[in-house]
Order: sequence, then structure tokens, then C-alpha cells
Amino acid sequence: MSKRVGRRTRAQENLARERIERLFALAEESSRTGASTDSKRFIELARLIGKRYNQRLSKSQRIKICKNCNSFLSSKNSKNRLSSKGWKTITCLDCGHIARHRFQNGENSE
Repeated sequence: MSKRVGRRTRAQENLARERIERLFALAEESSRTGASTDSKRFIELARLIGKRYNQRLSKSQRIKICKNCNSFLSSKNSKNRLSSKGWKTITCLDCGHIARHRFQNGENSE
């Protein structure tokens, strides 16, 4: 028998997406209880599954992760600021990394 070559099956990709979503839910739950090391590990596993199965994280998932230290950004370990020019600035209080994301508000429709 020859080994299978090519893309992963749809079922494998769907399972990977479901596992990533479940790991994000677990990370959120553990960050609420104060177990930051557990939530960081869940995020690392979700990113590894995404790399392995070539599944991108959604925009809402990417905003919740610090790209520098892989910690789950909750209200306890992050500072969120909105500017009037259409930027959301998220500062990780664990490592000090600053991430800026564009957002659309009602006034500023460029």
C-alpha cells in the first residue's frame, strides 16, 4: 500500500478547528480562575494544531492572544484602549507587548 499524499481530509480539518475552539474555551475558563500557566499552555497547543493542520485562527481568536508570550489576554492581564482615530491598542501586562488593531466605528468611515 502506498502512503497517502496531499492535503488533509475535510474531516481532519474540521476536527482541528473544533479542537482549537475548545482549547480557546478552556484557556478562557482557566484564565478566569487564575491559572495563567494552564491558559498559556492551552493557547500554545491551539497554535500548534493550527500550524499542523494549516488552520488560521479567526480574528477574534488572534486578538485574544499575546504574540510575544502566548498568554491569553483577559481583563486581568491586559489593558485595552480605543483611540478616536480607529485603533484598538492592547497592552499585555505580563510581558509589556503592545498590539494595535484597526476597528471601524460609526464616526470614522474611511
